[in-house]
Amino acid sequence: MGNIFDEEKLYPYEGPIKKHFEEHFDRVFIAFLPFFQLDRAETDKSNLKKAKLLSNEEALKKIDFLKSLPEANRDIYNYDNERYPDNKVIFTEGKAIPWKNIVNGSTLTCYAELNTALRTSIGGLNRNFTRPDLMEKLNNYTDRETIYHPTEGTFGILSKMAIHSAFKLLEKNQIMITDEFYENTSIVDLDRLTEYEFCDEIGGKDYYLYSADKEILFTIEWDSFFFLIATDHKKMDQLIASHLFEGFLCNENTDHYWEYNVEI
Repeated sequence: MGNIFDEEKLYPYEGPIKKHFEEHFDRVFIAFLPFFQLDRAETDKSNLKKAKLLSNEEALKKIDFLKSLPEANRDIYNYDNERYPDNKVIFTEGKAIPWKNIVNGSTLTCYAELNTALRTSIGGLNRNFTRPDLMEKLNNYTDRETIYHPTEGTFGILSKMAIHSAFKLLEKNQIMITDEFYENTSIVDLDRLTEYEFCDEIGGKDYYLYSADKEILFTIEWDSFFFLIATDHKKMDQLIASHLFEGFLCNENTDHYWEYNVEI
């Protein structure tokens, strides 16, 4: 196996995740993007999600080229929900709600069902695999409790805060930030940034965060509600003991589509 950093293969899209990283890291953790609440009243339940499923009429108003296409049974999602809280609000007011609480409160049976419900809610699954029944259970609970959903395919502000704490815990201060297509890489010094400044350095399409010595990597991909943490067993033990992240360790068979082959 080649060097995943040099070959720009930092996310394992196919095959067992641990095997993908085995030349560099011996532990990989699947970390969930947290839900959250704000200390404020929210009456419009459509604002609890960044993504919104548009009606045909709404889609035609927002997307001109659809008018020239033949009618079809298609789902169109819009991510311009201006009333979804911005990063500064979440940073100052947000309280992370773990997936465990969502599963226990929503009558979903496991994390795999919750992940499927989330992916269904954004049109991220082939129609043969969608589970509107699970999505309804999820939405009923989060609407009732005024819980905001995470946004897929990006390190949310709460996750960035946890990642900042993790780098500090492991005494890693020189951090590399690389975008989705490996076109731009910047290096930041945590000693020179506040926590929020560090979070603000990471853009929506920055998918690879790692220490300059390449001893720990955080990576996400565009359609997921989770990200990966890869490091050695000693550092992973420290991170798990810190309770900064919710999720589970990959076993020898865990792959990107873990919800289909694990019962957790």
